[in-house]
Amino acid sequence: MKRKDASSEYKWDFSHLYQNDQQWKKDLKLMVEKAEEYQLFQNRLKQKEVFFRYLALERELEIILDKMMMYLHDGDTDTANQNFQELEGLLDNECQKITIATAFIEPELKEVGEETIMIFLNSDPEYSRYQYGFKKFFENAKHLLTKHDEELLSKVGKSRGAIHALYDTLASADRRDEEVVYQNKQQILTQSLMAEIAEDTDPIQEQAYRLEVATIFNKNYTDHKHSFASIYEGILQGDVETVQIRNYESTLQASLSDDAVPVATYLKLLAVGKKYHQGLHEYVQLVKEHFEMEKFYLSDYSLKLVKNYDRKFNVEEAKTIIRAALKIMGEEYIQKLEIAWSNNKIDYYEDTNKRHGAYSTGGSGLDPIILMNWDDKLGSVNTLAHEIGHSVHTLFADQTQPYPLNNYPIIVAEVASTINEHLLFDYMYQHAAHDDEKIYLLQHRIKDLIGTFTTQIQYSAFEYQAHQLVENDQPLTADILGKLFAQTRAEYGYDVFDQEPDTQGLTYVWPYISHFFHSPYYVYKYAIDVVASFKLYQDIQAGNTQTTLNFLKAGGCQEPMKIMLDAGIDFTQEATYLPLIKAIDAYLQELKILLKK
Repeated sequence: MKRKDASSEYKWDFSHLYQNDQQWKKDLKLMVEKAEEYQLFQNRLKQKEVFFRYLALERELEIILDKMMMYLHDGDTDTANQNFQELEGLLDNECQKITIATAFIEPELKEVGEETIMIFLNSDPEYSRYQYGFKKFFENAKHLLTKHDEELLSKVGKSRGAIHALYDTLASADRRDEEVVYQNKQQILTQSLMAEIAEDTDPIQEQAYRLEVATIFNKNYTDHKHSFASIYEGILQGDVETVQIRNYESTLQASLSDDAVPVATYLKLLAVGKKYHQGLHEYVQLVKEHFEMEKFYLSDYSLKLVKNYDRKFNVEEAKTIIRAALKIMGEEYIQKLEIAWSNNKIDYYEDTNKRHGAYSTGGSGLDPIILMNWDDKLGSVNTLAHEIGHSVHTLFADQTQPYPLNNYPIIVAEVASTINEHLLFDYMYQHAAHDDEKIYLLQHRIKDLIGTFTTQIQYSAFEYQAHQLVENDQPLTADILGKLFAQTRAEYGYDVFDQEPDTQGLTYVWPYISHFFHSPYYVYKYAIDVVASFKLYQDIQAGNTQTTLNFLKAGGCQEPMKIMLDAGIDFTQEATYLPLIKAIDAYLQELKILLKK
C-alpha cells in the first residue's frame, strides 16, 4: 500500500525541530552533557538551592527530550525505516544511563522528607506549582526502595523492557502483506480494505468470504499465537515482579496508583459492563433480522444497513463538518482547533509500513501532532474529531496551567476526545439529507458507543484476569489466553454471535490490541471516559459549555477523580453510567423505527 498522492501540508514536517539527523544527535549529546550535573546533587538535595537547581534541570532536560521524541515519531510513518530505529536505540541507551545515574534521587528525596520539601516550595512562588506533584510523590514513597536497590533495578531496566519491542517487531515490522481477491482484483489486505469488505459485501451470499478474509487479516496473530503469548506472559511476569519488589497489593493497584484511582472503581466498571451489555445483543439481533440471516458471526458485525449510501469525505470536507459541529463550544475553542490542525500538524494518509491506528501527542513547548490513516470514510471523520479533541485539550492545558501542572493524565484525556464524537454525531444527524443517511449515522454511532463502552470493558476484564493468572503462578499459553478471551467475550455480551466454524470458540486475535503489551490496564480508561464525556456533552446541549472548558483547562492540576468530581462525575455511583446506557437504547429504538419505514 503506497501513500496517496497528497499535498505536503497533509504530511508531517519536523524541519522546525531538526533539519537532519546530525542536528538531532547534537541535542542528544547536549542532553547527556547536561545530565552529568545530576551527580552534583547527590547527598545535597536537603539544601534548598540544590533542590531548586534539580527541579530546573529536570525541566531543561524534558524540553530537549520532548523535542527529540517528537522528531522520532516520523518513524511511525514507516516502521521498517531502520534509520529511526537506530536513533531510537541511541536515545534509549542514553536514557537508560541517565536513569541509572539518577536512581539515588527519589530515595534521597524520601529521606529529605515531605515537611522539608514543602517548606522549600512554599518559600518561593516560582516553585509552588510543584506542590501537587510532590504530594503525590510522598503518597507513593512507601513503594520506593533503597538507593542501592533503585540503582540495581535501573541497571536491568533496559533488558526487562526489551520484550515490548519484540511485540512491535512481530506485529508491525515483520508482518507480511496478505492478498485477497476483491472485486475481481488481487489486492493487499490493508486495514481500510478489510473495513470495506466487512461493511459492503453481500450479507448472505458473501458471508463465507467475510469469514475467510477475516481469517487472512488475522493470520499474523494466529500464525504467531505462541510467540505473542510468550511475549505477553513475559510482560506480565515483569509487572508482577515489580509489584512484589515494590510491595504493592496487586498489579491492578500498582497500575491505578499513579492516577489515585481506587481498585473499587475499576471493579465497579467491570460489574456495570457485565450487567448492561444488552445494547450489543439488541444491535446484533436487529442487523441479523434485517438481513434475514440464519447465522451471524463476528465478521458480520460491520455490515452496513444501507447499501445505497456510501458518502466519502476528503480531509477538507471533514474539517468543515467538524468545525461546524464544534462551533457550539465557542470562539476560544475554535481558535485552538485551527492551531491543532494547521499545516503539517497531522500526517493523514495510509502508507506502506505506516503504524496503524491514530494518536495525538505533544511535548513541552511544542504544538501537538496527530497521526492518522485516512480512508475517506465516516470513521476517519470521527477519528479526526476524536484526535483533534486531544490536541485542543493539550493546547488549553498548556495555556492555562504552569509546568508541570499542564501535563494531564491519560485518564482525563479520553474525555476531551469523545466529547467531540458526541457533538459530531449530533451535527451530522441534524443535517442528514434523508433517512438512509440517518440510518448510516445511527448505525455508526451505536457501534462506536458499544465499542468504546462494552468492548473496552471486556478487554479490561480479559487483562485483569490474565494478570491474576500470572499473580497466582499460572502459566499463560496461547490456548489459555484464547480461551480466556473467548470467555470474557461471552460474559460481556459476545455470546450473541454464532461460533465461527472450526474454531471451537477459541480466538487468537487478542494480540491486535497493542495496549495489552504497551500499556497494561489502559483500555478501561476509554470506557470510564466515554461515560464522563457523555455527561459533559449533555451539559453542553443544555447550554453549559463552561464546565467542559474548565475541565480542559484543568490539565493535571489535581487528582483525575477530583477533576471529574468538579465536573459533576462520580464513578462510584451506578447512576453515573446510566445516561450513556440509556442513550444507546434510545438510538437503537430510533434505528428500528427508521428501518421499518
